[in-house]
Amino acid sequence: MPALMLLAGSIAVLAFVVDSTRLTSDSAQLKHATDAAATATALAYARDKSTNVQEMAEQYVQANLGFSRSQVEPQLEVTVAPYSKDSYDGFRVSATYTAEPSMLGGNDRAVTVSSAAVAIYCPIELAMVLPNTSSESPADLAALSRLTKTLAERLIEDKPDRWMALVPYSQTVNVYDRDYPDRVTQWAETGALKPVELTSLFMSNNYGITSLASRAMPDLRVKRLAVYRGVHPGENYYWTESPIAGFKIHYRHDLPVNANWMPYISWKGPNPFFGKATGVADTRYIVGDKGCPTAALLPLTNNMDDIDARLNQMESGFNINYAIAMGWGAMALSPAFRGSAGWGDAERPLDFSGEENTNIKAIVMLGKTEGDWFDTDAYNSYVGEDAESVNTPIVIGDEIENDDDNEHDSGRDVYEAVRNRFLNLCGSFREHDIKFYFIGVRSGDPEDHGQHLFEQNAYPQLLTCTEDPDDISFVDNTSFVGAEGEIKSKLEAIASDLESQSSFVWLVE
Repeated sequence: MPALMLLAGSIAVLAFVVDSTRLTSDSAQLKHATDAAATATALAYARDKSTNVQEMAEQYVQANLGFSRSQVEPQLEVTVAPYSKDSYDGFRVSATYTAEPSMLGGNDRAVTVSSAAVAIYCPIELAMVLPNTSSESPADLAALSRLTKTLAERLIEDKPDRWMALVPYSQTVNVYDRDYPDRVTQWAETGALKPVELTSLFMSNNYGITSLASRAMPDLRVKRLAVYRGVHPGENYYWTESPIAGFKIHYRHDLPVNANWMPYISWKGPNPFFGKATGVADTRYIVGDKGCPTAALLPLTNNMDDIDARLNQMESGFNINYAIAMGWGAMALSPAFRGSAGWGDAERPLDFSGEENTNIKAIVMLGKTEGDWFDTDAYNSYVGEDAESVNTPIVIGDEIENDDDNEHDSGRDVYEAVRNRFLNLCGSFREHDIKFYFIGVRSGDPEDHGQHLFEQNAYPQLLTCTEDPDDISFVDNTSFVGAEGEIKSKLEAIASDLESQSSFVWLVE
């Protein structure tokens, strides 16, 4: 008899252990399921407020029951309730099932397991700033196209809350848009369509030209529009301000032989360089602007066909101006350009991040960095002003020469304005939470590193655009096509960085 009692007691203990173990196992598995449901619903709702969180939570719990499904599922009830933590919003997902002691009998009891999570999901607006200068061969441009398409597929495609703008650049950026033929008049400041130095042109010419908005102007004939403002250091191109009545219109006063594939006009009048209506009359020319890229700026879009089409329009241009390109990258993201009078989209660019919202805005810029000069030509000053550069035209009589040997500068630091422009521009980016990434291609010879003008007058300043020095990086190669693999890896890292900043989920309990 004692042996039987001992055996019965052992069986009872074993049954209790089995039931307790199963209950613990079922609850642990269910906790794993509610964890998954809470994080998924919090993040999905942060992305899209129309998400059916109840349905989603039920699906996630069911999918994560594992081997406990047969024990838990028959009487499982899932509930979802709003939850917040430290100003972040999310949900608490609770799952309740009835535990039935199978070996000892006894009363059933309800077991509830809960998980809570909060999340944020921020839209991303990305401006890809791509060189279209004389340094880029057709093979380079093809490589840039492939790299940009890959990044767009990774970060933008099929994601309704992410957009990409394309900003091809040479000496300036082309903002022509056939869908907005009146942009030249809408964006021109008072007097910009009839600058005083072209008075003689508008008074008498053989083309019927009455202003820079006339369709006979060389740039408009080749679907180019170059505008400018705020070129002095500290003005930062006024990139946060509305484009309406804000810009001067650029034209290229040059000899036709220097761009013989471009249309041109000629007239008798004073030299426009001086910015005056009077002066020695001679034959003057305006030529289609080879420093303005063929491919125009593409405003924010998530349409891959539009991105592909614009990339396919890229052609080699002329010289390079980095800061101007950066400024237009910022304007592609500026909410001041929202609407029909800007880029044409009533909703984008989104507002800058603030207390009410967090919108990720980023500029990714590529460029070769071994030029003999940059950011020092006439595009960086107003008509009649000194461009503060080694390429500042020197006037001898009525002739203009380039001060290539710098002998007229008397030791002045001709790149001081360039450095200040970068510093001020980076400061304005940080002020408005614009993230900036730069990938430069340079010679693979280590002895040359740090010796080029860019690394002396731009690199230290660009570091101030970002908190992480690795966001400004270089690939040692002579071409974009040769550096394509390394650049692809860097762009993937940038995409991952932006992903991590735009998505955040916190499993609180």
